[in-house]
Order: sequence, then structure tokens, then C-alpha cells
Amino acid sequence: MPFQVAALGAAFCWALSGMIAAGPSRELGGPRFTRLRMLWVSLFLVVIASVVGDWGTIPTDNRTLLLLLASACLGLVVGDAALFTAFARFGPRRTSIVFTTNAPMAAIIGAIVFDETWTARGVLGTVLIVSGVVLAVFFGSRPGQTHRFEEIVGNPVTAFSWALLGALGQATGAILVKPVFDAGADTWPIAAARVLIATPLLWLLARPLDGVAKSAGRARMTPRYWAILLASALLAMVFGTTMLLYALSVGDVGPATVLSSTTPIMMLPLLWIATREAPAIGSWVGAIVAVLGTGLLVS
Repeated sequence: MPFQVAALGAAFCWALSGMIAAGPSRELGGPRFTRLRMLWVSLFLVVIASVVGDWGTIPTDNRTLLLLLASACLGLVVGDAALFTAFARFGPRRTSIVFTTNAPMAAIIGAIVFDETWTARGVLGTVLIVSGVVLAVFFGSRPGQTHRFEEIVGNPVTAFSWALLGALGQATGAILVKPVFDAGADTWPIAAARVLIATPLLWLLARPLDGVAKSAGRARMTPRYWAILLASALLAMVFGTTMLLYALSVGDVGPATVLSSTTPIMMLPLLWIATREAPAIGSWVGAIVAVLGTGLLVS
């Protein structure tokens, strides 16, 4: 398989996973959806890490353990819970486009923490991403769109803030785990270790997370919800991640990363099919501009 196809496949899996999660995250509540989904994610990643990974590559020093703990707390407990709360409040289209801000956030954090270089190309990429988000959020709807995916639950500023917090949490979590990868740790065991830390924390903090998110969703768990959680976890954490790793291993990192970041664009035709309502022109322009900005930032 060409690496370009694999990278686009990863973006499609993440877009489809977001679409699948949008309704149930609203019905179950964002934090609750996150912790239930994480049970499947933990199972899948532990199995994959045990079959194809090498647990022995994870350093056991205190610094590594602290980095993994911080990465799991910020990237998964805070980041994922905020992201799915945003799906519930802000809808999949708006949330996916706001989530592209995780790229400049990661670049800024990397520049501060690891003294990485901040170039003019990076600044331009950041400006494009922010411009794309503004276009998609403020000009992404049109009169006559009535589907619940376009509905904003509660205060729009609060919903937007949840999406930003999700992006910031995941960007910070990714940056914190970077030194562990630089030390030679295998990808799959690190991913599994993070979810093994995050899963019990999500359950221990269930009540405060639900309270902060003010989750209205209290639907009773049914086989349908368990199937949706399973599908979302498989698509995002197994198929999507596997295809991205394949693309990065056989292709150029820059193009592979850019193609895998096209999730907001991939989501628009999926929304069109699901809602039978054509996305507004602002959605298309905003998503394309944000992806172009991501391309400049990571190339």
C-alpha cells in the first residue's frame, strides 16, 4: 500500500470515528463516553503491544514514569474527556476543525519546553490554522441546517472552550511523551502504558469530571452503545493509528503527517451523507485553510 493512501486512510478512520462518537457522546455524556470507550482502547492496545511490541524498551527510571503519568493525565484524562465533551456540545464538524489547533499548540509547547526552533513557516502555518478555525466556526453553518450535529448545546463559548482544552490536553500529552520515544521506547507499549494509567484515573475521577462537564447525557448502557464504543475505539486507536504508523515507517514524515491531518475535510462529505444537508462553503474553506496551515507547520 502506498504511504499516501495509508495516511489518508488514517484521516478517514479518525473522521468516521468522530462521526460515530458524536451522537452517543451527547447521550451518554462526554466524560462517561470517554471512560467507557477507554476500556476497549486499553484491551486493544495491550493485546497489540504484547503481540508486536517490546515492553522491555520502556525505561523504568523515575523520570520516565513521571513523564508517562503526566502524559496520560493531560493527554487522555483531560484531553480525551474534553474532546468528547466538545463533540457532545459543539458537534463533530466544529470540534474537528478546532482540534487542528493542537498542531500549533504542540509546536509552541515544544519550543518552550525543548527549545525547538520556531520558524516563519511555522508562524504562517499557525495563522492559517487559526484563520481556518474562525472561518469554519463562524461561517460554517447556513440557514436551513437542522440536524443535531449542527446544534450547539449550552453556551457556544463554553463549547468552544471544551474543544480548545481537548486540543491543548492532547498536544501537551504528546509533547511530554516525546523524550520517552527519543530514548528508544517502542510505540505500541508506550501507547498501551498511557491508557493503562489513564483508564483507572478516569473512573476514579468520574464524579468530578461529570460535574465539571455538566453532562446532561444519562442514557442507560445498551448493546448498541457498547458496539458503538467498540467501533469508535477500533477505528481511531487500532486502524487509524496502525495506518499512520505504516505511512510514517515507509514514507516521508512531512507528507504523511499532512495527509493524515485532513480529518476535518474528510468529515464534511461524511456529514453530508449522514445529515443530507450540504456543508456551508465556510466549512469547506475553513477546513482546507486549516489543513494547509498544518502542512506548513509540520513540513
